[in-house]
Amino acid sequence: MAVLIGSLLLAVADCLNSGREASKTRHVSDETKPIWDFQYDPPIIITTAIVDENRPNAFKPGESLTNNVHTRWMEENLGIITKFDWIVSKFEDTDTKIRLALAVNGKLPDTFGAEGDILKDLLKADKLLPLNDAIEKFAHPKLKEALEKYAYTMTEVTKDGKIYGLPRFNVGDEGTVMWIREDWLEKLSLKPPTTISELESVLQAFSEQDPNGNGKDDEVGLAVPLKEGPWSWMGQTDAIAGAFSKQMLSTSNINMFWNEDEKGSLVYGAVHPDAKKYLETMASWMAKGYMDKNAGMKDSSQASELAVKGMAGVMFGPFWMGAWPLGDTVKVDPKANWQAYPLPAGPDGLKGKAQKPLYGIYTVFSKEFNHIEAWFAYYNKLLAKNFGPEDPYFDPRFEQGFHEGYDYVIKDGKVITVNFEAEGVPNNEWPLADGSSLDMRWMLYPLTGGAPALPYMNADALKKLLDNSDAEVLTPIEQGIKGLNSAQLLAAGIAISEQELEIPNRYHGPLTDGMEKHGVFLQKLATESYLSIIYGEKPLSYFDEFVAQFYKNGGDVITKEVNDWYKDNKQ
Repeated sequence: MAVLIGSLLLAVADCLNSGREASKTRHVSDETKPIWDFQYDPPIIITTAIVDENRPNAFKPGESLTNNVHTRWMEENLGIITKFDWIVSKFEDTDTKIRLALAVNGKLPDTFGAEGDILKDLLKADKLLPLNDAIEKFAHPKLKEALEKYAYTMTEVTKDGKIYGLPRFNVGDEGTVMWIREDWLEKLSLKPPTTISELESVLQAFSEQDPNGNGKDDEVGLAVPLKEGPWSWMGQTDAIAGAFSKQMLSTSNINMFWNEDEKGSLVYGAVHPDAKKYLETMASWMAKGYMDKNAGMKDSSQASELAVKGMAGVMFGPFWMGAWPLGDTVKVDPKANWQAYPLPAGPDGLKGKAQKPLYGIYTVFSKEFNHIEAWFAYYNKLLAKNFGPEDPYFDPRFEQGFHEGYDYVIKDGKVITVNFEAEGVPNNEWPLADGSSLDMRWMLYPLTGGAPALPYMNADALKKLLDNSDAEVLTPIEQGIKGLNSAQLLAAGIAISEQELEIPNRYHGPLTDGMEKHGVFLQKLATESYLSIIYGEKPLSYFDEFVAQFYKNGGDVITKEVNDWYKDNKQ
């Protein structure tokens, strides 16, 4: 897919100059404009659809998804108008509208997000725009590099050699680290644990020796959400599984984790015999009181509340937890000091953690969409913002941020993006009345799914600033890293240093027929079986009965489907 950047620039410029329709013209001659500087005159309309979730800090009073500083900027400066075919409150409502459109051969939005069975239905109905030529002609070179490097992300949207969607990439630097109350370690004269055995000793001390000093037996060692099983976005216990096996575990998602077994075939990690070691450890810690008895009813945010309230001293999760939620612990205990540490090793020296999925939902386009080059021109501009002025697609109007008074303010010539009050910004100039930072992702979300990212694009900046915290900041990525607090920065460094420990999900195919038919039941079966063993309601030997039930109730069908796909797509 790769082509010379110069050829790419000419191809995009030529397309923007002539276009498919008379409406796709540049405001002035292309020969005098850099590639980032384009404007459609008259403006073009791109339709989309969106789930209007609760989005804190997303808009100023009086602004909304449909009318905000960014939508106005796009129309005035790019000649691109975003229109919404529908805005719904639940993902299920979007599915319903798409299915209705398919049933009556109705019009789809120009671009929207799709995944799973809805994506399968769209492909079967031949309703999506093939993108091979558009990617070749218009995609940012760094996006094309990522699509080549992580080609497996495209299998679900590839049919008969044609690509029908773009993965919405994640940065991927959120691999698990071990967060511990360092002040509790010091108070109880404990060393940071380096093994699972040492971690258990720390959990025991935190649970039994009143580290918060309130004279009550209200502490547990480990804050953990078990409601959705071993894998979650925060508080996950993948590092416990990784200390005993190279099999990663998820019970709440039949798509992950599929790992290779000893014969090179894929097996659903939650039914692999190695999972017993994880369950035995977790059941032991629950029986000894090292975990919250209500963990089985808690999600990630609820589990973190225990840590923030000063009632738990260990929690696993991403590097950013050092600011939120763990940073809020000082409101309860001003001496609270959460620090990140490397993962604990198992009895055989094994360490491991799950690779957070590098992509999720796909951006797809209606087969009737006529402005694909405009979408890429806009996407490239947003993506280039990460890489700074040296990127040919970088829009200098975004050099300080997206919009002054929104994601940044300028005081005395200095760009301020957080801590406005502490930086002396008058409160009438704060982006939001409470002094919070405004989250620009939601204004960017409608056409691109948020601020575009690429896997591990922050790694070099992290290493640079860890090596020299005073190094000159040259790109927005480096500026963002510079804004991390010390605990976050050190945690990010640990996560990057242990990146080789990440175990990826090996299945990247579509939702299979078996998954559609049996997946919900099997996820429920797996999650409930794990909880019953961890809580001691069932003995460890019950695991074998659970595995038998898993395969009997459709797991055998899904395993065959997954391995048939793997034989054809193994990289």
